[in-house]
Amino acid sequence: MTPSMYERVRNMLVDAGLTAGYKVQLLLFEDTGNLKDAFIVFSPGGGTPIRDDISSDYYVDVTIVGAKENRKGAAERMQQIIDYVRANPTKDECLNYIESMGIPSPMPTTEGRIVFSLRFRCVYGD
Repeated sequence: MTPSMYERVRNMLVDAGLTAGYKVQLLLFEDTGNLKDAFIVFSPGGGTPIRDDISSDYYVDVTIVGAKENRKGAAERMQQIIDYVRANPTKDECLNYIESMGIPSPMPTTEGRIVFSLRFRCVYGD
């Protein structure tokens, strides 16, 4: 079975070392209860109709949930991911083409963590 697009984006960022120090999760954020843990969650974010023989847009959401006492670290990792994608839009043949949909405003959690919700557009066709 071919990996889903959100799994392909995860694989690209893991291979680039951009998830180091973060707990990687798929689909939904599940808190460990330890405020020192930081997370990166990969999930589908919609897209355009998927048809045979033409390219389709796949949107992938990458949510960075920082450790409570390390907001700056989460912001830096967010920028590193965006910079990497901008510099390597066609590097991964499993994605074909990837681009950032912009830099989001941070959101706080009730526990005091910082959250960045990134969205990426992947263009792929078989």
